[in-house]
Amino acid sequence: MGHPYDWNQIADGAHGAPHAHFGDPRRELDAAQTGAVVCPLSHFELLRFSGADAQTFLQAQLTCDVLKVTPTAARYGGYCTSKGRLIADFLLMRTPQAYLMHLPAESGAVLAERLRKFVLRAKVQIGRETGLRAIGIAGPDAVALLQQSVGESPRLPLESVQFPATTLLCLPGGSFLAVAPEPDVARLWDVLARQATPAGMDCWNWLQIRVGIPWITAATREQFVPQMVALDAIGGVDFQKGCYPGQEIIARTRYLGEVKRGLHFGHCDGPAAAGDALLRADGQSCGMVVNAAPAPGGGSDLLAVAQTGMDGDLLRLGSADGPDVRIAQPSSAR
Repeated sequence: MGHPYDWNQIADGAHGAPHAHFGDPRRELDAAQTGAVVCPLSHFELLRFSGADAQTFLQAQLTCDVLKVTPTAARYGGYCTSKGRLIADFLLMRTPQAYLMHLPAESGAVLAERLRKFVLRAKVQIGRETGLRAIGIAGPDAVALLQQSVGESPRLPLESVQFPATTLLCLPGGSFLAVAPEPDVARLWDVLARQATPAGMDCWNWLQIRVGIPWITAATREQFVPQMVALDAIGGVDFQKGCYPGQEIIARTRYLGEVKRGLHFGHCDGPAAAGDALLRADGQSCGMVVNAAPAPGGGSDLLAVAQTGMDGDLLRLGSADGPDVRIAQPSSAR
């Protein structure tokens, strides 16, 4: 007997507009805090890097230490301009055959095109991974649910466990990615969606915001050095590795302490979106929204890059008469 959350319909929808929710966003957010949710993650995609020179190529391009990415350990990372500004950030995983990069769908094509320009004679192939899909599982009941349906889940952040049909990756905050071939994802979704609450991208984005994981999108591309969005705080920047685009500026920012803006958690009384400006009462710009999602109690929760020393300040969103925004402690303290 089927249920109303048929994977085939969801998968077809993934090629169009992602599901913001499945009809009851408050129920989804509540389940994420008290039970379990399963999310299709159609607003993310996987890039595949394969070939004999894939590791060497990526090590020379990315902010993270690719040598530390193994089949049992993933890493956050970024790719920057020569001026140290983030073009995209991602979660980098490894399989026996290739490296997989999990990142927002709107960044995938841009990043792949940019990286292909530097392949030259290197033996590396870059493309969208079409044979595998990722779904997200979260909530206090997620571990028990995965144990019943897949097996013993990893417990440490960014640790992964390989099963015959599925790879499980533990994310900060106790959520999980399940990566598998499309037919296996369909079967897993069918099992999980009967026991957990299917949830859309708004719920997943809120979960990411809550634990301080920033995602660069089209609205914020080339706006921030990695330290501004605390990419270094989640292990996405390695200061001991060799050169990569923007490395000199990123290192100087670290050792000279020149970051005057950092990533903060905040709440807005109204809807907010990536790229929205934050303003002081006098109308002066003091920050920018990185990610935002509807909050359980109304309004929006958000991650924003704002000037340091503004904890507790009341700001405005977009204009001097825009909705109130309350900036809390830096997200790395959450």
